[in-house]
Amino acid sequence: MSDFVTLVDYLTTAPENPDFHADTLLIAGNSLPYLIISAAKFCETTAEIQRVIFVGGFGHGTAPLIANCQKSCPELVRPEWEQLSEAEIIKEIFSYYCLRDLLLLLEKHSTNTGENARFSYQLFDHEPPQKFWLVQDPLVQKRSHLTFSKEWQLPLSAIQPLFFEQPKLIEFDHRPYFENEKMDMWWTADYFLSLVIGEIRRLKDDENGYGPKGADFIPHVDIPEKVLTSYRRCQKYIIGNPRI
Repeated sequence: MSDFVTLVDYLTTAPENPDFHADTLLIAGNSLPYLIISAAKFCETTAEIQRVIFVGGFGHGTAPLIANCQKSCPELVRPEWEQLSEAEIIKEIFSYYCLRDLLLLLEKHSTNTGENARFSYQLFDHEPPQKFWLVQDPLVQKRSHLTFSKEWQLPLSAIQPLFFEQPKLIEFDHRPYFENEKMDMWWTADYFLSLVIGEIRRLKDDENGYGPKGADFIPHVDIPEKVLTSYRRCQKYIIGNPRI
């Protein structure tokens, strides 16, 4: 198993909870039309869902989101999207594929995962949801789950990650290759590297991470040594890139 396979498998393994139920689904800003369309179809056929929250302003995923939409659903893309937040764009795509009468809430000012969680919670003056489905880019799902749990003061079990199909990486050779070939084009090579390697750095509980010993955005995470070893070997791919 290559180092990148190890990292992707770790980041995208979500807790299974077949008995989970909630009337709320939250879609955090991401660059993957497949996720948005799948979430829309899920809500279209899941009667218990009554409320959908769209979260995201202008962030690092905005341009990739529009670019990916131009490839996978060009009929939906409008020139005005260049001036819209991720939440607004995602809502347009979602509403095209889900025609049910749902309560749709928008948070369009957050620019990172912490603000995604904090600002979405502030949408509720009273009685915020006590559990919800969370849709996010699977490569950042683990950290998003932790962040929302902390900001919303909910146990991890009250928030169920939902990305419909776990990415199974075969290899990274100048670009990622997955078992599901459709995923090969989900992330450009640079964006893939920034997400995968950057996420491990953020999850590490040290002075450079997001845990209590660092920025204190998330709880302490025990990362398996196997994963850390792969991470250290993969760092050579992003040397000189201060954004990762």
